[in-house]
Amino acid sequence: MKKLILVCFLLCCSSVVLASGIRTVQVNNSKMQLIYLKMGRATVLRFTAKPKKVVIGNQNYYSVEFINNDLTIQPLGKAETNLFVYTPYRTYGFILRVCSSCRSDDLVFVKWKSNYRPVLKPNKAKDILGFKAIGLEFNIGTGISAVIVKTIVDKAKQLRIIDIRLKNSSKAKINIASTRIFATRRSKPIPKQGYVVEREVLKAGEMTMARLFLPTKEVKSFSVNVVINKRQG
Repeated sequence: MKKLILVCFLLCCSSVVLASGIRTVQVNNSKMQLIYLKMGRATVLRFTAKPKKVVIGNQNYYSVEFINNDLTIQPLGKAETNLFVYTPYRTYGFILRVCSSCRSDDLVFVKWKSNYRPVLKPNKAKDILGFKAIGLEFNIGTGISAVIVKTIVDKAKQLRIIDIRLKNSSKAKINIASTRIFATRRSKPIPKQGYVVEREVLKAGEMTMARLFLPTKEVKSFSVNVVINKRQG
């Protein structure tokens, strides 16, 4: 009798686990995360930053709504598609799959996981203390030059914002979609930072702006790094 009760208890626990539609996924620039949807049910993607825009491959088959940091998705038909979510700092990619037999997602916590491990080299923007780095230039060596042009402190959002101008100094068009901008301290990336680049392609002589976001809790020297096509400055 005791064994029977134990088996029933284990089966009940397993059912609870399988019924749970709550999970956490990690997204980066090299992988599209799969999200499982079900007809008649809504799925919520919860981000650390408020989504600003979405691009969905087959928008006729999905209903999408913004609620603060949440993105609510409800399938209107069985059509697999891709979804890109733009936040102020990053772009997240997903594959939406509607199925009837698989376990669907109810709530998905979306986290960013960087797959880049910088190899640090000396550059002109090393050991920046406060905002004394305006005018410092980066020689990236890809035909792209960079210079820090402006710094802002947003006390309400507790952010330190660094504006960087990127210029194509070559005579050919350059794709800078792979640009990575990050700050480090003691050779380690500073937590809770982000960046955004205005344009992805620069013609000869053209310029664009990039913005680096850092927390303002600590006032210590740090390094700004710009990486384009695996070349660093």
